[in-house]
Amino acid sequence: MFQSLLRLTKHSAIYGIGHVLSRSVIIFLLPLHTNLISRQEYGIATQLFAFLAIMAIVYSYGLNTAFLQFYLLEKNKRKRKEIFSTAFYATATTSVIFSISFLIFASFISRVLFHSPEYAHLIRISVGILSMDALLLLSFNVLRALEKSVNFVSINLVSVGINLFFNIYFVGWSKMGVTGIFYANLISSGVTLALLLPVTVNNLSFVFSKKKLIEMAQFALPFIPSTVSIVLINVIDRFFITKYMGLEAAGIYGAGYKLAMFMNLFITAFRFAWQPFFVSTAKQEDAKQVFSRVFTYFTLICSILFLIFLMFVDQIVRLDLFGFTLFGKAFWDSTNIVPVIVLAYVFYGFYLNFLVGIYLKEKTKYLMYINGVGAVVNIFGNILLIPVLKLMGAAYATLFSYFIMTLLIYFAAQRIYYIKYEFNRLFRVIFFTVIIYFIFHIFELQFATFIKIILIFVYLLFLYLSGFFETQEIKKVKTILKKI
Repeated sequence: MFQSLLRLTKHSAIYGIGHVLSRSVIIFLLPLHTNLISRQEYGIATQLFAFLAIMAIVYSYGLNTAFLQFYLLEKNKRKRKEIFSTAFYATATTSVIFSISFLIFASFISRVLFHSPEYAHLIRISVGILSMDALLLLSFNVLRALEKSVNFVSINLVSVGINLFFNIYFVGWSKMGVTGIFYANLISSGVTLALLLPVTVNNLSFVFSKKKLIEMAQFALPFIPSTVSIVLINVIDRFFITKYMGLEAAGIYGAGYKLAMFMNLFITAFRFAWQPFFVSTAKQEDAKQVFSRVFTYFTLICSILFLIFLMFVDQIVRLDLFGFTLFGKAFWDSTNIVPVIVLAYVFYGFYLNFLVGIYLKEKTKYLMYINGVGAVVNIFGNILLIPVLKLMGAAYATLFSYFIMTLLIYFAAQRIYYIKYEFNRLFRVIFFTVIIYFIFHIFELQFATFIKIILIFVYLLFLYLSGFFETQEIKKVKTILKKI
């Protein structure tokens, strides 16, 4: 079991380091964008990125997810090429159709999103981004399936470097504002597609299987509404905020949401490694025990990251980088939503852990209903809470959505694939996290850095004294540390 956990940790760590480095572009772009772009322009960018997130599902229609599952289960190299080629040609064809439609109706879409045809050029730029991203996802999934995490991360890092460079050039140097942001994204998507060309060529053949396409489409069908639901939970609040509070408020909320994305770096790193891991581990005799232990460790790491974000977020945004604060002063009040969104991401991580039984028993139709409920809760939450609680209302709507989804998927998965989770240990993690959380708030330790660090160590000490860490685990960790 320990070897299986080490394998998951290894790939999660590589994805994690790579994802942290790649998403660290946000750290460099936040000072640039929040200091040089107005709240209203940043609101436009936030709104358009939300639109892109929804349209990305339309362009891939779940085929990239189905492709990964079919590719993982197929061991024959020729048949793997057939699966890839079928998915690639289908995605390319539909991308052309969607792109032509969006180009024709660019002005109309601009009016719907921004109440003005002035930003139709941004819609046209977005068409290029969406088309290339839909195709490169397939090649990235090949790297994931082959557990080539280093290659995956390396290409991502180059793409991010390109994105950062052109953001600095277009936004910082050329003063192109929000248009520069999307030109930078367009160029980085093009470079990424070019870098993945060897993977694409090696897996592409002049074969198209209608039968395989139908099979993948049937597998992907439940993922479309479920994926749409997840994306809606993550982005629809921007549209409600714009409706109730205006584009400036959407810009502030978008900036705070990006701060909370630091937790999402860890969740995404885990997600990239998790599906290939549990599919291959399911054949082991101790598979359920492994999955249970993974969830325990996952919860522990999330609790530590949550406390760190909670304690240091205000200091982070005021960090001075070469004369610029990490956030422009106009965006400082966005930090109020960060702890709530971070906690929402934690529940999403729990949700991913409980997916095991749904995937292994091929009950993916459950996701359609569970995620659909989450999306409905989110929509009504935004409608009811934003007028009363403003930006915090949108954050709470996101948190409630993921909490409900986590409960529903847990009970659904346990019915079809029972896993005995270590609730004894999990309770200790949650209990001591709550204790430290209240100590921090009661004493209002906003900028006492040394005391905050002490509190993290006290938290770990509480866990140790409570017997959370097993003797065998401590010995294994000591052995690894000695080798290092």
